[in-house]
Amino acid sequence: MKNPGISVVITAYNKGKFIGDTVRSVLSQEYGDFELIIVDDGSTDNTREVVSSFPDKRIRYHYQANSGLPACARNKGMSLSTGRYISLLDGDDYWYNEKLQRSKEVLDDMPDAGLIWHNEAIVHDGRVLRHTSYKPYGDDMYRRLLFEGKCLPVSAVTLRREIFFEGGFKFSEDKRLFAIEDYEYWLRLSRRYRFYFLPEVLGCYRVTEKGAFFASGGGNPVNMLRLLDEHFREIGGKDRKTQEMIRRRRASVMCGAGRMYQHNRQFKESEKWYLAALGENPFDYKALVGLVASLLRIRIIYR
Repeated sequence: MKNPGISVVITAYNKGKFIGDTVRSVLSQEYGDFELIIVDDGSTDNTREVVSSFPDKRIRYHYQANSGLPACARNKGMSLSTGRYISLLDGDDYWYNEKLQRSKEVLDDMPDAGLIWHNEAIVHDGRVLRHTSYKPYGDDMYRRLLFEGKCLPVSAVTLRREIFFEGGFKFSEDKRLFAIEDYEYWLRLSRRYRFYFLPEVLGCYRVTEKGAFFASGGGNPVNMLRLLDEHFREIGGKDRKTQEMIRRRRASVMCGAGRMYQHNRQFKESEKWYLAALGENPFDYKALVGLVASLLRIRIIYR
């Protein structure tokens, strides 16, 4: 049997409420030469039943004991794939109908691109909050990722199979990278492969209260700072400009943590992170505004 053009890998843990929409968005794609691999990472809800309700031979369902790490499920799904390209999709996100067709066209036309990503609509309770607005990046994608932050949503990425199988690039299953394993993965890939940005909105990222940050008990910013510091030590850069960039990057992570805790009404924690951000970068006005709002016990909406 001929291998499919694209392997779609969905990872899910207790996504029964949303995964029906996710699967339907794949089955309704204009491009139909795909296999759909769904890795259920030990769900205890009705995820299996929802998936079983779709009688499509392209679906391959794999259940495994809960690993507690998104990376384990993604690596398993990718290891089961047989397509020329691999498209990643989280179990609560969904795509527009032309997503796979456009992704395949670009990768077919650009043999030097290792992976592509695109813009998404940010959705909450069925309402579009905003669209992401990424911009084309130059050749030094590594430094852009390192100093400007994460810019590749997992559900927007399609990559060549040889990156995983021949290149040996798997998502790290190190628990210290929980909730940032995708960012660490893009950093590693950016040192070897060319990334291409497709400036179209081809899918939706669903905002929920049960994201990885909350599940990790706030470990995300701690993990992120540890990872960034490892890379900063590696690149060196004792000049003033580089040191300023490092401080701004660290401050942005701390400010983001402050906003997340503030959203969750954990004001003491948010104040701690805002103060830390201002310690790194006294001119971070977002941290200053957030600190004042937190002291006034004003909850913000984190998006």
